[in-house]
Amino acid sequence: MAAEQDNRKLWRPEWKRDVVYLHVFPRENAKCLPNFSPYAMKLEMWLRLNDIPYVVIDHSGFSRKRQNPFILFNEEEIPDTNFIIEMLSAYFNKEIYPDASSELRAVGRSFLKMVEENTAWTIYWYRYVHHLPEYMKYVKFHDDEEMNEKAGKDLGKYVKDRAWSHGIGRHSNEEIYKIGCDDVRAISTFLGPKIYFLGNTPTLVDCTLFAVLTQITCVPLDFPMMKVIREECPNLLDYIERLKVKCWPHWDDQKI
Repeated sequence: MAAEQDNRKLWRPEWKRDVVYLHVFPRENAKCLPNFSPYAMKLEMWLRLNDIPYVVIDHSGFSRKRQNPFILFNEEEIPDTNFIIEMLSAYFNKEIYPDASSELRAVGRSFLKMVEENTAWTIYWYRYVHHLPEYMKYVKFHDDEEMNEKAGKDLGKYVKDRAWSHGIGRHSNEEIYKIGCDDVRAISTFLGPKIYFLGNTPTLVDCTLFAVLTQITCVPLDFPMMKVIREECPNLLDYIERLKVKCWPHWDDQKI
């Protein structure tokens, strides 16, 4: 309750009804990407895809569930990207999986859960635990160098502890990256020659896959999963480029 009351201070005096106030980690924290959080990228991409009016609010804090991103919408704070999208899709009468059969919707949900609760952890492990000094060249938490280094180390410890609780952190580095590489192969195999993941219409699963895969393909680190993408899954690079052109047309000049 206290967190919810504190976040009410975030309302802008000129806030408007039916406008999503999207609170995400500041864009300036990340290099090469709109945001170092794939969840922030996924949610913003879904809003763009569905022409839902929104305003980005750079915010390093958290929702009442201790999550970032979150939204303020019509006098309510709503955390968790999947619950946010469910609510907004009902409010604005948008289909989460347009033009998809019930079987394909099930496939979409399965892959969404795989990348968010499995594949993403292999990325976090690589950049926050196994290769933190290299990754710190592409992310910034504070202007002060000493505080920035401390924040990176604290985040690395936090991710390592969370990964242990999740279970994936109990494996060796090689085993963790094998999980990530096998996930990438599965995504590539199901995508095949299709334009979008479930067919000819982009859906929520495309937003999710794009947000996670670009954390690998757009940050110049030696992710083992990137080697698999280059050598075995070139369709994923074409797929990412199609989605970038459709939803992030000013990506290269960072006017995003």
